[in-house]
Amino acid sequence: MDFVEEKLREWGLERFLPAFQENEIDREGFYLLEDEIECLKELIPAVGPRLKLKKELKLLKDMPEDADMTAMINWLKHHNAPAQQVTEMMKQTCRYRANKIRTEKERPLRELLKEYPRLIDTDGMVEQDFRILFPELCDSLYMKWPGFCTKVIQYADRQLKWRPLLNLRGMTDGDDEESNVALQLLGLLFPTGSQRTAGRKGPDKRATVEEALQSFIQIEEIGTNIPTFLEGNKQTQPFILALGERKSPEQLFVVVEGQTVSCSSLLHAVDVCFKLFYLLDVHYPWQCSNTWDFVQKFIYGIGDGKGKGRSASAVTLLCNYLKAK
Repeated sequence: MDFVEEKLREWGLERFLPAFQENEIDREGFYLLEDEIECLKELIPAVGPRLKLKKELKLLKDMPEDADMTAMINWLKHHNAPAQQVTEMMKQTCRYRANKIRTEKERPLRELLKEYPRLIDTDGMVEQDFRILFPELCDSLYMKWPGFCTKVIQYADRQLKWRPLLNLRGMTDGDDEESNVALQLLGLLFPTGSQRTAGRKGPDKRATVEEALQSFIQIEEIGTNIPTFLEGNKQTQPFILALGERKSPEQLFVVVEGQTVSCSSLLHAVDVCFKLFYLLDVHYPWQCSNTWDFVQKFIYGIGDGKGKGRSASAVTLLCNYLKAK
């Protein structure tokens, strides 16, 4: 992939790539486009995408040189204070790190987290990175979910007897409990994922309902020893760990490769977990892939990405139900 194609795909403008190729726009010409208004109009006729390209080009041209980036990343690797300096350097290196992660797909996730430790162990860095890369999408879950909670529960009531599956009794008490239950219902409303094991003959292995739920949101008792739990956990992709009752967990974490990010609510945990999939460029857990496909496409409005090209019919049905007035 050449430089121009890489940047257009990074910025979600890959549909205009043929025009750039036809006009022989190389790396040098790409950097000159910001000031060539007529050329830009020819390459990208639509105003919105053209403005986005101009903005991204300016940010690209203002970005420090690779040597500066390397020095900052090396400093961040070995320092977690002062906090203001960490935050500023993480901001400056965000796009560079994102590009490195996408182009180094062969590197194990555990190695990436060792290379960029501040993303996980410093409060707010997941949100900061995602806001820089996807500014218009960053608050999607917080803006949309309050309007969907009740409808998700109503839809679930029509589809299945879900309370025994979640081991819930009684009614929800307040908006927070309703939100928590509705989020966990997303793990039940779609078909569980399937996976073909190498060398396996016959049908694909399909996850159980319990496996799908746990790969999305795993519930453990209050007092669970976190280091012991992490040592025994085998899931490598990010997932949510909740300690306490399903309706009102007392402690919440996003777990990734034996490390945890503390979260203030289940909604916050789902938000952080989704964003980590994109920041670390990892696929969804196969057991609950349809759940994250719904979150990606319906909540955040990202049509292509970690999910499937074509959503399961159950995902489409819930989306249509929630869209209806």
